[in-house]
Amino acid sequence: MDITKTTISKLIGALAAALLINLSVFAETVEITYEGLGTTTTLDVKGSSDITTGAFELTIDGDNRLAVTNDNSRHYLNTWNATVNTYNDIQNGAGKFNNRRNDKTKYSQAGYLFSLMDFSQSLSATAAKYNALVNYVIWDIMGSVPKLEDRSDRRTVKELKNKASDQKNFDWSSTMLVYTSNERLASRELFASIQPPIATPIPSALFLFGSMALGLFGIATRKRLKA
Repeated sequence: MDITKTTISKLIGALAAALLINLSVFAETVEITYEGLGTTTTLDVKGSSDITTGAFELTIDGDNRLAVTNDNSRHYLNTWNATVNTYNDIQNGAGKFNNRRNDKTKYSQAGYLFSLMDFSQSLSATAAKYNALVNYVIWDIMGSVPKLEDRSDRRTVKELKNKASDQKNFDWSSTMLVYTSNERLASRELFASIQPPIATPIPSALFLFGSMALGLFGIATRKRLKA
């Protein structure tokens, strides 16, 4: 009996491993093209050129989107191919910055900050500046950033970092996707909203209830007409 249970357990494990391999092999890939600056703005930095950050305008497989990069470089330019990584993919080790055991916590903190951003097609200068500072903190969490010049900006950044530090297990599965470059020599990854929104399925029981209600309404109507 014990041998049989052990054999079954091994078979189940092998099947699960094969399934994971197949899922990774057939992970969704997309083509991403940089289209414009979107609602980004510039931030003043000490002893260096200003940086442009916030929500860039891209097309992902032809679909117009606003997205943010997760490190301080100009790799968003031109066209490139990427693998689409979900929350579960990152938890299982996917992602450009997911090289060490606890690196997935960086994505959770970044996902929390991403949820604070405004992805409207047009923004006020104040909202665009806030987006830029949020994206700046994402860069800081995922890698490194130059020091900001403006004291008020640095205060906002400190507040955002403090908020993010408490979000190491934040579940961003319903709000964000991670797009990781498939190009061997390219250092590219960005975050974009899940679009279109995931529709909430209507439980089958609700359909049954609706059908019963319509049936009862029909019976009552016929009885009233006969009377």
